[in-house]
Amino acid sequence: MIELVFLGTSSATPTVRRNVSSLAVQLERETLLIDAGEGTQLQILRSGIRRGRIDRILITHLHGDHFYGLIGLLTSFQLNRREEALSLYGPAGLSSYINFMKRLSQTDFGYELSIHELPDLLEPTRILDEPEYEVWAAPLKHRIYTLGFRVLEKELPGRFDAEKADVLGVPFGPERGRLIRGEDLRLPDGRRVRSSELVGPPRKGAAFAFCTDTAYCEASVELARDTDLLVHEATFDPSDRQNAQRTLHSTTEDAARVAREAGVRHLVLTHFSTRYMADMSPIAESIEVCFPGALLARDFMKIRILPEGAGLNLSDSRNKQQGNSR
Repeated sequence: MIELVFLGTSSATPTVRRNVSSLAVQLERETLLIDAGEGTQLQILRSGIRRGRIDRILITHLHGDHFYGLIGLLTSFQLNRREEALSLYGPAGLSSYINFMKRLSQTDFGYELSIHELPDLLEPTRILDEPEYEVWAAPLKHRIYTLGFRVLEKELPGRFDAEKADVLGVPFGPERGRLIRGEDLRLPDGRRVRSSELVGPPRKGAAFAFCTDTAYCEASVELARDTDLLVHEATFDPSDRQNAQRTLHSTTEDAARVAREAGVRHLVLTHFSTRYMADMSPIAESIEVCFPGALLARDFMKIRILPEGAGLNLSDSRNKQQGNSR
């Protein structure tokens, strides 16, 4: 399972409806956090995400709207007596920032904090290799050193034929789990049931790429190649290309170009300039022309990537106690 929860979709500064950048990536056993702009921990509370499942935080770059909320989140973990280890991944300078803020506020953390700086990457590089997923990083094209990320599930078990298992008399319980894991089974009456009789071939896991902040670049295409979903910034609509080029951001056309060249199945845009907050139609209309069906992210949008290319499931992640009116 890969499930994305958008915690901030505005660029530079927050608005009434959109916070600055952060994305939660909910996996089967943990949650990754990509970026932590100001106010991220409040967005986490509003979303209903369990903070205790966040074991790794990935920072794209050291512009304030992508990491000014990090130290507050780390401090809240301490105040809530976190015991689990936490790992940070990001550009050079991340460690010195955390250490400076700790000294300045005379704060220390009782949990283990590991900081992994990733300077001077030249091409997509695997930075995490876990039993159930991998994370790759590559340098994008922005005003400062910026990383994009690709998260992919490893192969999933094949589908289990429950009806055939019923016919063969396989009991409900751990016996079926053993078959799914590839183990053969001996039934009480002596019959042998092979895993291959009931379990289909392994299935391809889901994958998505996250590319912001950046102008169009080949690294974005490589990170996104053949993924189910690309989350790409679209700070400007095409009529404002001059500003995009000046600030090394993307227009909707740039994001669509990356998606087409990478062969992605779905595109979600984020990191919108505040100039569109009253009227998103320039963004919506321009992306519909160049990549029909692309989605515009909004805060608290939840997207589950369905297995085997079956599409996306969209919902709202807001904690029901907080209400859904915006």
